[in-house]
Amino acid sequence: MPSRVQDIDAGHPLADRFAIGNTSFAVLAFLAECLIIVAISVASGAAWHLMFYDGVGALEDYAAVGGIAALIYTLPFAFRDEYDIEDFLEGRRATSRMLLIWTYAFLALAGIGFLTKTTAYFSRGWLVLFYIAGLHAVIAAEAVITISLKQAILNGRVQRRRLMLIGSEADIARAIADIGPLSSARVVATGLLADTTAGKRAEDIDSLLAELVTRARSQRVDDIVVMLDWALAAEIERIVTALRVLPAGVHVGASSIIGRSADPHIVRFGAATALSVTSAPLAPVQMLTKRLLDATLAGLALVLLAPVLLGIAVAIKLDSPGPVFFRQRRRGYNHQEFRIWKFRTMTTLDDGAVVRQASRDDVRVTRTGRWLRRFNLDELPQLINVLMGEMSLVGPRPHAVAHDVHYEQRIEEYPRRLNVKPGITGWAQVHGYRGATETEDDMRRRVEYDIYYIENWSLVLDLYILALTVLSPRAYQNAY
Repeated sequence: MPSRVQDIDAGHPLADRFAIGNTSFAVLAFLAECLIIVAISVASGAAWHLMFYDGVGALEDYAAVGGIAALIYTLPFAFRDEYDIEDFLEGRRATSRMLLIWTYAFLALAGIGFLTKTTAYFSRGWLVLFYIAGLHAVIAAEAVITISLKQAILNGRVQRRRLMLIGSEADIARAIADIGPLSSARVVATGLLADTTAGKRAEDIDSLLAELVTRARSQRVDDIVVMLDWALAAEIERIVTALRVLPAGVHVGASSIIGRSADPHIVRFGAATALSVTSAPLAPVQMLTKRLLDATLAGLALVLLAPVLLGIAVAIKLDSPGPVFFRQRRRGYNHQEFRIWKFRTMTTLDDGAVVRQASRDDVRVTRTGRWLRRFNLDELPQLINVLMGEMSLVGPRPHAVAHDVHYEQRIEEYPRRLNVKPGITGWAQVHGYRGATETEDDMRRRVEYDIYYIENWSLVLDLYILALTVLSPRAYQNAY
């Protein structure tokens, strides 16, 4: 229960009354996006009309269509209160969601045009141009607004969020450190150092709670975080009950387990309530979407690349004795073993308890194999694994079973890599983390990228990784 008060001013000295508040910012951000979409509609319409017709056309019609598109696009964000300062700072408006909502906006436009019989009045070419230019514009606007917001916060031009922390001195210090320098620039925190109620009289406890409420009112606190140990459930409940009389958000600090969760939330199973600290990596619809993309692109690639695959097979047979393909046990989704397909690039075919990774100037690598590894061509037969459903085009790279056994005993997060299907390429690989892992830290960094991919999966991210696999020089690093 609170026993001592300590003020912590982590904010900028500029007075809050001269700074922009959260509501004002939300309105400005909303209007900015609407104006940008209307402007892009007018600009793209005028440009299209100039290219194919005389003059710029009916600008008022382009503005009207842009206004409707702007409302359809912005209202979903507005209804979900996603124009708050924190939404931009924490990146909650993901690019994948922006793409989805922008696409829905155009489908809605098509529906409105069909119902009102106005589709014949507008060029389909212009609408395609508007869709592409508008998508880039809203993504760019998001980035500009976020960058401008961060700069305004650092300059003290954004009102600070009044936060009251209730907990031990160590808990409060840790919370201030976790808030970070950017968020601290808009947080003014009041810490109440706490101890237990042991030995305290009921009237003393009531007095302390009354003082807590009075202080919160006088400081116009926006949010209160009770950071007591969850073992003190009775004390936490009593404090929270007392704080409910305040027009402020009341939160219970995350324990160590919940604090490590990327998205903790309440779930219900009938009448039973639970706090979810982790969810399945992909929802059923997401799994189906990813599988359709994998099967379509893998099948198409095998057909188009058949002459290339045949030429590589001939080169391998002419270069050194041995099979064309290298088959090795790997672990896939949920640690189910399968045999991976690769073009043979070495004179050895290790697949036992000890598997030595290829290193720089490794004498076991054949002449053809060195060329195949340099351009990632030895991985092409894994398209067969993708078609069979054992792998995905994009995902954490599968390692030899011997390496899995070694690292899962040393890196806590390592087994999580296989909560999704392994991939021919991945987020770690396009950032240069491929090939031999000479130290344990090399593998830890690779795992960090893999976990990020799992927690942030989207179809757009998969397509982005596929593009980087072909175009980014980092995707070809460390190919021994």
